[in-house]
Amino acid sequence: MELYMSFGWSEDDIVSAFKKQPQIMAISKDKITRMMDFFLNESRWGLSFVSRYPNMLLFSLEKTIIPRYSVTRVLMSHGLLKRDVNLHTVFHMKEEKFLEKYVIKYQEKFLK
Repeated sequence: MELYMSFGWSEDDIVSAFKKQPQIMAISKDKITRMMDFFLNESRWGLSFVSRYPNMLLFSLEKTIIPRYSVTRVLMSHGLLKRDVNLHTVFHMKEEKFLEKYVIKYQEKFLK
């Protein structure tokens, strides 16, 4: 709990997140630190996003979060996606669905 509190979570935030996803208490300190650093500093989603969707902490930062975040940011910066795309949904998609919807669909625009 101390580690989560060091990122600004209140006790209520932690309890609420734990009720939604009890496995967050089994994540290593190193992974929590890396994930929270990304969510709070790199992506600028903030505490509310992570506490609302604590299962985000269970995904692989290197294999899922960063690659999918990067793809959606590139597509948004080119005006191909709305700014209000639900990133929670993006991270939960099966790999094939993500590739189909966000990579294959737009690959021609970037191969020119």
